[in-house]
Amino acid sequence: MRVLVVKTSSMGDVVHTLPALTDATQALGSIQFDWVCEPSFQEIPHWHPAVSDVLAIPLRQWRGRLHRLLFSDAFRAYKEALSAQTYDAVIDAQGLMKSAFLITRFTQGVRHGYTLSSAREPLASLAYHRRYQVSRDWHAISRIRHLFAKALDYPVPETSPDASIDLGRPVTQSNRIVLVTQTSRANKLWPEAAWQQVVQHASEQFDEVVLPVGTPAEQRAVEHLRGHDSVRIVAGATLTEVALEIAGARAVISVDTGLCHVADALGIPLLALYGPTAPGLVGPVGTRSQVIRSATSDMSQIDVGDVIGWLSLIDTASDANHPGSS
Repeated sequence: MRVLVVKTSSMGDVVHTLPALTDATQALGSIQFDWVCEPSFQEIPHWHPAVSDVLAIPLRQWRGRLHRLLFSDAFRAYKEALSAQTYDAVIDAQGLMKSAFLITRFTQGVRHGYTLSSAREPLASLAYHRRYQVSRDWHAISRIRHLFAKALDYPVPETSPDASIDLGRPVTQSNRIVLVTQTSRANKLWPEAAWQQVVQHASEQFDEVVLPVGTPAEQRAVEHLRGHDSVRIVAGATLTEVALEIAGARAVISVDTGLCHVADALGIPLLALYGPTAPGLVGPVGTRSQVIRSATSDMSQIDVGDVIGWLSLIDTASDANHPGSS
């Protein structure tokens, strides 16, 4: 069986889809997935062993230019790529108008998606051959697992979600902590002074404090945290390289951003800091993950003492539980 998955963005949403592939593989045996996603996230589907090909479609890049795109050579080539393979099933796990009518509609195979009342954008359901009712009150991971089970006709597993991530390279374990301090939305950032205190304490407990950044602006924003020899900024790395840093870490502290969900899916002890976004339907779900949410949407209301307290506990536990520890 060959299935096309449509889940284009964001990073966290793509990671949330991986457990459904594990469910399908365990239920059905031999199954191969192809995946349509944004170019910036195309490494993530390849982390799952059941994924064969990834079609990178830059819908975000085309935003606001669709009226010109529809008559362009690029759009014709894009449609040809989508229709080149006939699939046993095409599952639109995005549930948006753009995924339904600019991607799913041009694929070859039976198109599956959410019903009018289940889709994030209800009219997207008009693009599907088969539609499934999935509660919008469930966590995103659960919604996608139910959608796949209904579309591919197997019982929804009662097990915890398993992303089955294989990064394709050996993971180097060390006494390090990864601090994800940066995100694209300013209102999700935790204050610089708070991070300074966390770095101070982390430098006393861990051999390395790793700060991943994705852009030059983010790198400039974390330069002030270099005051300790243990601090290492990871810039210009691929998503897989950053995921390897996380996979070999003792713990991760992260603001609400995609790498937070990577840590959760990898099962690394995680403290996620939330403010304006309610984590209930989209936040971390792992047994080793914990969320601290501001009492208001203001991230500055998160108490640095609570974060440092969690950090100290994780460090003690990691000595016994971290792979490679003596």
